[in-house]
Amino acid sequence: MKKILLVFLMALAVICPVNVNAASVDFSGYYCDAKQDLGDGTFYMTCHIVVTSTKEINKVEGTLILRNVTLESIKTNDDWTSNNGLSSEVSFTAASGHTGTYTVADLVFTGDLSAEECEASFMPDVADYVEPEKPQDFVCMIVDDVYYGENGTAVSEEEYMEQCCNYTCTIVDDKYYFDSKGQSVTYDEMMEDCSTTEVVVEPEVPTDDGLVENPQTGFNYGYIMLPIGIVSIIVIVKVARKNTKIYKI
Repeated sequence: MKKILLVFLMALAVICPVNVNAASVDFSGYYCDAKQDLGDGTFYMTCHIVVTSTKEINKVEGTLILRNVTLESIKTNDDWTSNNGLSSEVSFTAASGHTGTYTVADLVFTGDLSAEECEASFMPDVADYVEPEKPQDFVCMIVDDVYYGENGTAVSEEEYMEQCCNYTCTIVDDKYYFDSKGQSVTYDEMMEDCSTTEVVVEPEVPTDDGLVENPQTGFNYGYIMLPIGIVSIIVIVKVARKNTKIYKI
């Protein structure tokens, strides 16, 4: 009985073989066009990094082996991006994964027509899929001395205060004046708009995390209240901004 079962299993294995195809990446499609005479004793030549992959990849790195030629430019295809400039250590990343046969980049080289031996070879080092990094979202933040507004885009210091600080009838750092709607205006416009409201004079004080403290209501330490209609010299205590950097991982 055991012999009969063994023979049956062997026959089944022959009839229904198991196919396992390992994922592969092939760079043998790399090729260069013919030299193009520039008419001054030099030439240019375009080479193409072509990949055939059965697995999804979005990162390609490699080394250019150059002899008597100079890399002049790199043009990437689709959503590929060149990361190392005109270095011989090339690096490309894509926003999405790629499979099948596709061209990553076109490389343009120049050289002297009188040179007997020229080479522009590509030796791949890395072909892999890497999870794209999520873009950093800096909303109403100060990062490395760059101000980001309510949409997360870089703005001026004045725009940052308008969008993120909710200053009303306030003088900030003796250079910005905000009316009752939080808009940055001239001193005279602020005083006219805030004629029935107390005006707050505030030095710009960064907190430990690089964000400017923003008074919402009430009295805070360090404020100077200006009675309406009194014209006086305003002494503002300026606090040196800390050189604080924010790193968001």
